[in-house]
Amino acid sequence: LCSHMKTSSNVRERLAVAASQLFYTDGITACGVDKVIRRAKTSKPTLYSHYRSKSELVVAALNFQHQTRRQALDDYLSQRQDQSPQQRLLAVFDWLENWSSQQGIRGCAFLNAAAELVSPRDEPARQVIRQHKEWWQSLLADLAQKAGATNPGQLADELLLLIDGVNARVLVTGNARSVSSARRVALLLLHDSQTLSSELQSTELHANDEEAPAT
Repeated sequence: LCSHMKTSSNVRERLAVAASQLFYTDGITACGVDKVIRRAKTSKPTLYSHYRSKSELVVAALNFQHQTRRQALDDYLSQRQDQSPQQRLLAVFDWLENWSSQQGIRGCAFLNAAAELVSPRDEPARQVIRQHKEWWQSLLADLAQKAGATNPGQLADELLLLIDGVNARVLVTGNARSVSSARRVALLLLHDSQTLSSELQSTELHANDEEAPAT
């Protein structure tokens, strides 16, 4: 029984991995399940014993993409614990450049999927897409707060716009050169936020000095 369950789990994961690769390179609409079956080296009855429809397979593929991206970036940042908070925030763009040039030449799998998944039956997949972007937002806000940003949430919004823009440029141009430009803009945005934070702290200190009673 344990052996059967393990084999079943392996087949299910193999299908999700194959689908995530093919949906990314070929597009979700253009890639039929027969191609996924061939890549996963299984059969159509086996596929439908694990996923009742292509829509369910799309959800599984996007979840696999999310876990893969999250693990890769978490590992990358964990190797940079000795860097300053500012360097760790900017390291996100270093990771993005490496990933885009090596694996992500078609840009963001989630933005690409969102453009294709427009039917009401695609809502479960769109929920995965939203959760992926919410994870990005949370990660960037945490890094921004540690780097001394005045409004970490706002800076995270701005940085995520940069990242999504880079992914669109990579998809169009077929190269990752635009990431270095985005990194420079990210540094400017961070400096602006840090400067504002310093100015606010200075203003508060002066206000406290003026309110302090004379001795």
